[in-house]
Amino acid sequence: MRASGPVPFDTIQKLVPRGWKRSLMKRMPTSRLDTEEIMQRIVTVLLKNMEEKFRDAPMRTANLMKEVGLRGAQIKEKGYINDALYLLMGQKVIHKVKQNPIRWEIHEEYRKYGVPPVSWDKRKPWAMTHLLHFERTKVPKYGPIHGQYRPQDRQFLIEHNLPLTQIHDPFLRSDPFAVSDFRLRDPMPPKGSRRPPLEETLPRAPKDKDGNLVQMDQQSPRWVPREKPDKIVNARLRAEREAAGGLPA
Repeated sequence: MRASGPVPFDTIQKLVPRGWKRSLMKRMPTSRLDTEEIMQRIVTVLLKNMEEKFRDAPMRTANLMKEVGLRGAQIKEKGYINDALYLLMGQKVIHKVKQNPIRWEIHEEYRKYGVPPVSWDKRKPWAMTHLLHFERTKVPKYGPIHGQYRPQDRQFLIEHNLPLTQIHDPFLRSDPFAVSDFRLRDPMPPKGSRRPPLEETLPRAPKDKDGNLVQMDQQSPRWVPREKPDKIVNARLRAEREAAGGLPA
């Protein structure tokens, strides 16, 4: 027998538009949203859902992909939205509430002193996204996108006055001296390091027996002129004999 009392609104699944399925959106024309625009739309959607009345909260990554307007190739994989999500996570704009599946909400530090306005017009949902500005909108070349590192690697970069974006994956690189970039390599690696010193990795200029640098216009003593084909040699001999008054060969 089912209870007949009032049902709390937060226990009921929120309604979504008809056909709100990712499998259908994959067939639509591909959207052309850059990382900054995706970041602005993610914050707009999560600001609307702060009171957990707009959509099911906390919001999953797949649901955010639908809400921000990713279509076609951009919604088939999560690489486009993950760049924007973890950039926002590193700036403490959004917070990863849980894993498996990953769910997101607005960070407490971002709404500590109030939040920017958003558009509730269904025909113009992104009318106020131009008011949202972020410190970083480009994915770093090295290291995790959210910019959080292990303490020992972070301390190493701070002591050597290196930018934190120059660090490699700490799980794949345990030795901080084993870096592919020569600018970050130390000429004297610690004892036991597998990497050779910097001087041994640089190419050396060619020198002759006397120790002098070899110029590019000098020919090597091992150089042997290439022999010409027989037809050219025979033609030259025939011309010489004709010029001397003899019969052609």
